[in-house]
Amino acid sequence: MFSLLQAHRAGSDVGVALPTVFRSFERWGARLIRGQLSLCAAPAGTGKSALGLTMALKSGVSVLYLSADSDSHVQTSRTISILTGAPLAESQEWTRSQTWPAEVGEALGQNLFFRWDFTPSPTVDDVEAAVACYFEIYGEFPHLIVVDNVTNIRGTSAANADDPFSGLESLMDYLHSMARETGAHVLGLHHTTAAHNDSSQPIPLSGVKGQISRVPALIITLHKAGEKLLGASVVKNRNGRSDAGGHLSVELEADLSRMAIRDPTFPAAQWASQQR
Repeated sequence: MFSLLQAHRAGSDVGVALPTVFRSFERWGARLIRGQLSLCAAPAGTGKSALGLTMALKSGVSVLYLSADSDSHVQTSRTISILTGAPLAESQEWTRSQTWPAEVGEALGQNLFFRWDFTPSPTVDDVEAAVACYFEIYGEFPHLIVVDNVTNIRGTSAANADDPFSGLESLMDYLHSMARETGAHVLGLHHTTAAHNDSSQPIPLSGVKGQISRVPALIITLHKAGEKLLGASVVKNRNGRSDAGGHLSVELEADLSRMAIRDPTFPAAQWASQQR
């Protein structure tokens, strides 16, 4: 039991926003806050993993990336393209041959506090073990934990076949508790319902698969807004503005052939006007 001052001192990092990667989200106050859980939901192939990995790599913070959905070959190739701007096909060839230019090796070695876990169907026990291992190595928890994808986490653990985290809603409670206890921001990547699988329009909060929107502090849905445009809608946001219908959205420039996602380029005056 804490006094208010003791609680503040004990959780001094909780409530601190991670460094901004996409300035577009700042417009709505959509930030990754330490000690909180967020969810990014999108149809398969839209670019949610590319967005999550870009935010993890370019935030400059310590990261534990639980990549149950993609193997090390895929993620290494994506990482090379994100960090160097190389075409994904070229990065894949470098990864296959395990030979790449010196600058690629330098880029891959930049963040010494970025760690991967490629367990394909982790249980809750596996997730806890990965987080504990990170703490054992560095003496502190990562500032960002990415779960890619939340549906890959198996509800039953080896220790308890009747694990209470068998449902997605309970899994959200678990990830929320993890964020609170570690002081990390936990970013879960997730799918949308079948009705939105081919959506070129903003996806509402109701489009999140499994209706697991109660717990996350921030929920962003993604859709293909154009040939090289990724639409991002803030459908829930405890720390700023949101619109459950998906109409509070931004369009990011996205070239997935290079894993390149960035803020749109427009004059400063136009940016200022959109802040109002």
